[in-house]
Amino acid sequence: MADFKKLRRNLPPPPAEAEAPGNLKAPESASVDGRSLRVTGRTKQLATRVREEFYDELKVYAATHRLKLVEVLERSFEALKKQDSKKTSS
Repeated sequence: MADFKKLRRNLPPPPAEAEAPGNLKAPESASVDGRSLRVTGRTKQLATRVREEFYDELKVYAATHRLKLVEVLERSFEALKKQDSKKTSS
């Protein structure tokens, strides 16, 4: 079994409260990390099989327009719904 006593470090005691910076009395705020900045609200997973040519074209289109694959699909679906609504209203 490993001997963890060798790994223990001798740290100095913490500073007295009077020596501690004033931010200890400030309210805690949630830190902003990269993941929280990229929140999209997408929570459902969608998996499907497509032809290789379609997948390649989709990836190239998304990359050249700096979009995610899901953004291309969402835009495509919105355009399809708009096109269908024009057909039914005519």
